Amino acid sequence: MWKEFFKFDLGYQMKQPLLWIFAVILALMAFGASSSDSIQIGGAIGNINRNAPTVVAQLLTMFSLLSMLLITIFIAGAVLRDSEVGMADMLFATPMRKWDYLFGRFAAGFVACLVIFAAIALALMLGPLMPWVDPQRVGAFSLHAYAWSFAVMVIPNLLFIGALLMLLAATTRSMLLVYVGVLGFFVLWGMAGAFTRDINNEWIAVLLDPFGMRALGRMTRYFTSAEANAGLPPFSGFLLANRLLWLGITAVLFAATVLLFKPQRAGTGKRLFGKHKAEPAAPAVAAPQHLPRSVPAFTAATAWRQWWQILRFDAAGVFKSVPFLVMLLFAVINLITTANVGKNMYGTAVYPMTHLLLQQINNSFSFMLIIIVTFYAGELIFKERQARIADVSDAMPVPGWVPLLAKCTALVGVIAGYLLVGIVAAIGFQLYKGGAPVELGLYLKGTLLGALFFVLMALCALTLQVLSNNKFIGYLLVILLMVAQMVLGMLHFEHNLYAFGGTPAIKYSDMNGYGHFLTGWSWFALYWSLFTVALVMLAQAFWVRGLSADWRARLRLARQRLQGGAGIALALVLLCWAGTGGWIYYNTNVLNQYETANIGMDKQARYEKLYKQYKDLPQLKITDIRADVDIYPEQRQVLIKGHYVLQNKTTQALDTLRIQLNPDLETQWMNLPAHKIVLDDKELGFSILKLAQPLAPGATLPLNFTVAVTHEGFTNSGTPDQVNLNGSFFNNQAFFPHFGYAKEMELTDRNERRKRGLGEPQRMAKLEDSSAYGNTVLGGDADWIHFDTTVSTSGEQTALAPGYLQDSWEKDGRRYYRYKMDQPMLPFFAYLSARWEVKKGDWRGLPIEVYFDKKHGYNTQRMITSVQKSLDYYTTQFTPYQHKQVRILEFPGYQSFAQSFANTIPYSEGIGFIADLRDKDDIDYVFYVTAHEMAHQWWGHQVIGANVQGATMLMESLAQYSALMVMEKEYGRDKMRRFLRYELDRYLSGRGGEAIEELPLARVEGQQYIHYNKGSLVFYRLRDELGEEALNRALKRYLQDKGYQQAPFTTSRELLAYIRAEAPQDKQALITDLFEKIVFYDNRVTQATAVQRKDGQWDVTLQLHLAKLESDGKGKESPRIYDEPVEIAIFARAPGSKEKDEKILFTDKRMLSGSEPVVTITVKEKPFEVGVDPYNKMIDRVPRDNRKEVSVH
Repeated sequence: MWKEFFKFDLGYQMKQPLLWIFAVILALMAFGASSSDSIQIGGAIGNINRNAPTVVAQLLTMFSLLSMLLITIFIAGAVLRDSEVGMADMLFATPMRKWDYLFGRFAAGFVACLVIFAAIALALMLGPLMPWVDPQRVGAFSLHAYAWSFAVMVIPNLLFIGALLMLLAATTRSMLLVYVGVLGFFVLWGMAGAFTRDINNEWIAVLLDPFGMRALGRMTRYFTSAEANAGLPPFSGFLLANRLLWLGITAVLFAATVLLFKPQRAGTGKRLFGKHKAEPAAPAVAAPQHLPRSVPAFTAATAWRQWWQILRFDAAGVFKSVPFLVMLLFAVINLITTANVGKNMYGTAVYPMTHLLLQQINNSFSFMLIIIVTFYAGELIFKERQARIADVSDAMPVPGWVPLLAKCTALVGVIAGYLLVGIVAAIGFQLYKGGAPVELGLYLKGTLLGALFFVLMALCALTLQVLSNNKFIGYLLVILLMVAQMVLGMLHFEHNLYAFGGTPAIKYSDMNGYGHFLTGWSWFALYWSLFTVALVMLAQAFWVRGLSADWRARLRLARQRLQGGAGIALALVLLCWAGTGGWIYYNTNVLNQYETANIGMDKQARYEKLYKQYKDLPQLKITDIRADVDIYPEQRQVLIKGHYVLQNKTTQALDTLRIQLNPDLETQWMNLPAHKIVLDDKELGFSILKLAQPLAPGATLPLNFTVAVTHEGFTNSGTPDQVNLNGSFFNNQAFFPHFGYAKEMELTDRNERRKRGLGEPQRMAKLEDSSAYGNTVLGGDADWIHFDTTVSTSGEQTALAPGYLQDSWEKDGRRYYRYKMDQPMLPFFAYLSARWEVKKGDWRGLPIEVYFDKKHGYNTQRMITSVQKSLDYYTTQFTPYQHKQVRILEFPGYQSFAQSFANTIPYSEGIGFIADLRDKDDIDYVFYVTAHEMAHQWWGHQVIGANVQGATMLMESLAQYSALMVMEKEYGRDKMRRFLRYELDRYLSGRGGEAIEELPLARVEGQQYIHYNKGSLVFYRLRDELGEEALNRALKRYLQDKGYQQAPFTTSRELLAYIRAEAPQDKQALITDLFEKIVFYDNRVTQATAVQRKDGQWDVTLQLHLAKLESDGKGKESPRIYDEPVEIAIFARAPGSKEKDEKILFTDKRMLSGSEPVVTITVKEKPFEVGVDPYNKMIDRVPRDNRKEVSVH
């Protein structure tokens, strides 16, 4: 009989316009995702094709997640439809089986959903074929990718979602509660995603995801572009486990639906949630013979009392409603879970600072709050009509403005109450965790700022409900508004003047508070508030009272209502709105420069096309810099009076100055020699001057200049800049004039380059290009400089720059400091100004100072200790420290990095100052980052590489190695193993996002996943293979020979020569593999058994799999002979103990033959676990299978 239900319901579904509307909308979204660079989802980045099999699988899986709401309509709606149209009593009285009824309905809805997914798949196929899509980003069509995605991802997901929604519909008999269940499910799914941040929780994250997105993501996490373009992950491991688990749960949900569904007639069945109560009969009441006469008295206060009564009634109705309470509960659970699981770096938590919890409230509550304001806007407007009391309430002597104002206020109150609960939950979390102060004032201020958008959206939604006079059309209009906002952004309509509710970003920093950002935000807030007030006034004019009329009658009535005072008020509001918009435009587009992202890229392309011809021409170099720098934090101004000495270091006379200025600043030259202006491009800041008198080799040219950095008005984006009310931090690259072609201004995205007719991007000169050895990696306008500066700031702040304090004084309420470096340094220096506390320490009499915000004193002693331990190791193993002090300076957390200048280390408040190191098992990344930045005083400030491939290995990889050694001495090898797991994960996952091509470490072109993450792994293994003494001997000789060298500058090839000189012959091939090739290993234990012998010892047998692979730059791999020894280890561990407590029973490096060797080893104690390359020193694609528990026989 199920076939009859199936045929009837499928026919009904296919005739529904909603099905085809959904199909068209989702197909258009899929088409956009597969054909537009503006939509970056699905993983089609870098070298990965738009139609790569992995991209197809990810996109279809994402659409199966988005389809939850539409499946609610087609499957849950099918179960509830009979009750809603009054057919249930008749249908359930027939001799049918509920299995036939449920299965027939479900199958019809399922097929309807498959029709929609067929449209999505067709759109994904067509998108990459469009003429505007770069043909180099499109691979061969793969029907297998679509079949696999449907079989493995889409169909199981649709089955699970359908089963879940059918169960909700069958047990609650309420479409509203089904939608609440859907929302709750979304929240729980998002919470499960928090586990993916920790690589040690991968199985939990994978199994908790019913859609398989995270399982697919884990299986493809380390895919290179070649693998992503070639095929799909194997149906095993994470993916197989996830799919089997949730198919099993799907079967359980189906069974539960069949068991719990009761096809009784209305009012006779049992509900899942309590009993159906019969309405008690009302007692008979005799009507009184004489009614008292009441004379109503209306005063000015009456309307406000009526407003208050309606407000209380409406707000209480929302606060007591089940959907609101459920959504509030889910939001709070989401907040606590994400705040608790949220980690910062290397799995180490941060202190629960108030501003971080405000961000968590915004992240956890925003999605639900949008749904609440959208849903309850319709519920409040149509509340009386749904209850069929509208005619009565509209006839009451209530002024026309009172109901709408009350409903607006009620919805605003709902937002306030919702966010208040979030604040209370966040404060509770802070008190539970401890360590951070509860800042009630900041909670209040941050919540008020964050609530504005939702208030505006709520009032707009109410207006749309009134204007449309149909609840569901009103909902559709709100959704269309939000979609339009996103589409406008993708089309580069980015100005907040036409993005409803759009305001500049207001970043918070404990150092700088909300800083200067509130000014621009306030003007945009006023702009959109006035617009929204005008909308509400318009809604009042169209407010329906009494019998609903057609739109022509409503329009006539609105005109009448807007005559007189109401119309004048509306005109005044609109006039103020337009005036505010004009003022905003003046600030953002006249006083400041506003340009969309595509225009900025056009400028970059123009710069390269016009001026790259000057890139490698000889030029004068800066040898001396003196600068008077005045910082005005309150005005956010910087005035620079600078003096350069330029020298001709070439062997030929030079008569040309190619100058690169920051076009946003006012720069003036004071004493240019006689010259002719050949070119002056003010928009891009590039100019060429022909000197009347050429400069002979070795001759010098003094130049004086002034730079004015001013900030007038406010910007559209509100993006933080470098001059702040408290915590200014800028370097010479940003504000000082430079010479020569600025390669950093080139467009690097290869897809955007192709659109603009540019060739393939070239990040750096080839390692063999000796013509580039004349410049350091920092640029061509200077090598080593003499540095002398005076910096001033306001009376309550301290200003610092590299060098040693020569003098300080106060004048006219300002503080002045003169710093001078006692030896040549790199042409890379910074200025900082803030209100700081100072923590002092020393190392053998050398002063160490940490300048920090008063709220952030948690880890300053760890930083000092790290500096001390670093100086101990580096001066012993390498060369002497060249400076007489170390200073660490905190700057606002608008960016998260630390940076090493000569004897001065700026350090973001966001990455170390608030790390929570109370758990001693956590990785102390504060210690590590400090040691890394200290290492740059050697690797970068003593040795600097030529501007060719491999230069960043000389700086970053060697700083990584140095920091690892200091860290290992402090914390032991267990912490290092855990740290290196993160490095391995980041390297392997970084390969998939490679924009051009992966290169060997010795040829790295500034690719962070290579010079940081792979660099750590390579040098740590090299230390293990050569020995720490031998490697450090090579590095020390390299530093002694290449430190402070003049041009030509050193390269990675020279470093490798020093390392090879210390390495025995049998390690030379390994050095080639580590530095000059891209080599991976696939080592795993396939089986491990142990048998106890009669003498009490244990024979442990290991079955291993060993493979070695070499990859090209695109990720295409080829097998290699396994020609090196591999470490084998056996461990004992007490019951319940962790890896850090294990005891090594056996370890040895052995040369094994064959890809599947079997090894038997005898140990004295009972083994727990065995491992091949157990500490993951080799770069293994699947590091987790290197160890295996022993099966005891």
